[in-house]
Amino acid sequence: MNGLNKLFEQAREGTLPPDFDQWALANEFGRSVAHVAATYDHLPPDFDQWDIADIAGCTVAHMAAAHGLARWGFDRWDMSDKYGWSVAHAAAWHRKLPDNFDRWELADDDGITVRDVYDGNDGKDRKLKWS
Repeated sequence: MNGLNKLFEQAREGTLPPDFDQWALANEFGRSVAHVAATYDHLPPDFDQWDIADIAGCTVAHMAAAHGLARWGFDRWDMSDKYGWSVAHAAAWHRKLPDNFDRWELADDDGITVRDVYDGNDGKDRKLKWS
C-alpha cells in the first residue's frame, strides 16, 4: 500500500495522528486526505482548510456539508464548485443547514437556489456526485 492510500485509509477510519497537517495531499483526481476525512466525518474540531478542491471544484466544505458544518463555525456558504453549486446547496441537499441560515437566494449556474434544493423544487433528479 502506498503512502497516500495509507493516509486515505486512516482518514476513513479516523486514525490520522492528532498533529496531522498535510490535508491537501491528493490523488490524480484532486481528492485529498481532507476530502476523505470529511466524507467519513473525521475532520478535527479546529479544521480550517475548507478551500481544498478536487478537479471538479468540489471543496472539503462541500463534502463536510452532509455532517453539519455549523459545528465548525463555518460561514462561507457561497463557496461553490465549477457548476456554481454552493456549500449551502450541498448542506440543503443533506438537510444540514443551521437554524439561523439566511442565504436562501444563493443560486447555482442553472438558477437553482438553496431554497429550491431545500424544498425539493429544483426540477432535477439530483444525486450529488461527491456526497
